[in-house]
Amino acid sequence: MNLTPGGENTVPMRDAWFVKVDRPHEIQRQSMMLPDGRLKGLRIVLQERGLWPIGRKFLAQCSIPGDSPRTMKLNPTCKYASNASCCAQAPLSSQPDFQAQKGELQETIEAAGHLVIFYPVYHCELNFIEYFWGRAKMYARVHCDYTFPGLVRVVPEALEHVSNKLIFKYYLQILRMMDAYRNNIVYGSEDFKRHVFTHYSSHRHIPESQLHVS
Repeated sequence: MNLTPGGENTVPMRDAWFVKVDRPHEIQRQSMMLPDGRLKGLRIVLQERGLWPIGRKFLAQCSIPGDSPRTMKLNPTCKYASNASCCAQAPLSSQPDFQAQKGELQETIEAAGHLVIFYPVYHCELNFIEYFWGRAKMYARVHCDYTFPGLVRVVPEALEHVSNKLIFKYYLQILRMMDAYRNNIVYGSEDFKRHVFTHYSSHRHIPESQLHVS
């Protein structure tokens, strides 16, 4: 959203809502569009919410000179989504309706009747779906001609290629990894490899060394 109404790269937005300071128990609906079909812009939206500062300049977003001439980039010191008043996007992004807004991907998946779980971006080693994706990507690389029609054809095949049995094996491997970390076993060590990757030749016989591992 631009600071002023409209803009070349803007798209229509659904109605928003907010709570006025003098009416904390009343939700106010807010149209994000002008009658002529343009976006209202940050200035109008914040003014209607009583968040626009009076008597000082307010930029749309904190920015600093970019790496190339005549370009700008986001200032890393911007207090985005922190209810600060460093720029117009900061207080708006911290509003309850914007904080509660789900991503388009999540809305699409939930509308189809599925549940969505977003894992942390770190330590994906402990998320067995990473192994599933890796196996599917390996199949796709081998069987795809790297054209868009080829990808459309091969991606569903790649996903179906990973059997439920293999997915369950990935899941059990993750459980063993988690158990190794709980026992303070260092990743990559010989103990870690034995704990996580050891295969037994019979389910009826477990080595004596493993009987007392907690």
